Amino acid sequence: MPGELVAKHARYERQCNKCHEPFDKAGQDRLCLDCHKEVAADLGAKRGYHGQDPAVAGRPCKTCHDEHQGRATDLVRLDRKTFDHRLTNRGVLGGGHAQVECDKCHVPGKRYREAPSHCNDCHARKDPHEGTEGTACDKCHAESAWKTVRFDHESASFRLEGRHREVHCEDCHKTKRFKPTASTCAACHEQKDKHHGSFGSNCQSCHTPLRKWSATEFDHTHKTHFSLAGKHASTSCEKCHRDGLAAERTSTACQGCHERDEPHHGQFGRACETCHTPGEWRRHTFEHDRRTQFALRGRHKEIRCTACHHGNPHDEHLRAACNTCHRHDDVHRGRQGARCDKCHDERGWSRGVLFDHDATPFPLLGAHARVACVQCHVSAPFKKVARACVACHESDAAHRCQRGADCARCHDTSTFHLARGAR
Repeated sequence: MPGELVAKHARYERQCNKCHEPFDKAGQDRLCLDCHKEVAADLGAKRGYHGQDPAVAGRPCKTCHDEHQGRATDLVRLDRKTFDHRLTNRGVLGGGHAQVECDKCHVPGKRYREAPSHCNDCHARKDPHEGTEGTACDKCHAESAWKTVRFDHESASFRLEGRHREVHCEDCHKTKRFKPTASTCAACHEQKDKHHGSFGSNCQSCHTPLRKWSATEFDHTHKTHFSLAGKHASTSCEKCHRDGLAAERTSTACQGCHERDEPHHGQFGRACETCHTPGEWRRHTFEHDRRTQFALRGRHKEIRCTACHHGNPHDEHLRAACNTCHRHDDVHRGRQGARCDKCHDERGWSRGVLFDHDATPFPLLGAHARVACVQCHVSAPFKKVARACVACHESDAAHRCQRGADCARCHDTSTFHLARGAR
């Protein structure tokens, strides 16, 4: 015997026919492969180190594995520094694997081919999912780093859109157990829900991940048949929906929101849109000239509606006569009749009197035409006013009426202070 066999083959040291066949050196490789069936399978399938390394395939086994060199001989003679890992079934060591020491995967006492080839074989103890996500770690993780995730969320039942793409996995998957994970908005946003659940859990009816959580895209006109126009468009949802959207049936009547700040206190009924628009609640748009038979002119344009309408204008029937509103402030106490417009117009009750005095038995001539009405009509009832000169001029007559009451003998209406013939 040329020398001792290596330690692993020592039990065959007296059984030469295990490795040698008399007078057949070429048959020695066949005997090697009869024991090392895994190597034989690699050679046949051209896989693994023996089946892929061109420097090994087709060459006798003893080229690399010398026997009879003593018990301590390294029969494998593997140089870890120069070994090309691409020639193995595991392939190229990329990313973080390229920096790992060989003994981390190739445990002493086991064959190199017995090294684990699945992620879970090495990382099971550090698996944050505790096995709930299975063993196909490469679906989500890359070799560059264990924390680098490349999971295609499009393949999941919940697609990541808009702002959701910027969120870290841990923000939704806090326990790192991804199955099952709730897909409702409230599952993640319940604590930040400023509605405190009063609007229900159907958040997507108003919000979308394409924009910020604070932005809303609820089509109020299409979904509620109540268009948000004017000031309604800038009003917050909570102003009208005080009890939550999930259960309430919000009234579309104006009183549903404006009953408390309605200045008429229900006096004008519930058809607020007759006079008001959503553009400006404090201003009215009722077209009195067109929609009624009484046009508002002059001072009538300046007065408040309630000055004439003491009840509900939809139920009451006001007459257009002046004394309907002015009966209480009629200085004539009704003695001049109800046809106030014979003397007055809308410019003002005490301004622009239009009475034609020439149509009376006492036409206004001369200086009389320039005298104010109250000079002769000292009381509001204008009827039964004396027409004699002394009725008005007795106190300013220079001769104290000693020449009688027929003033017209000496005076005319041009001036009272000059007598005829004295000019």
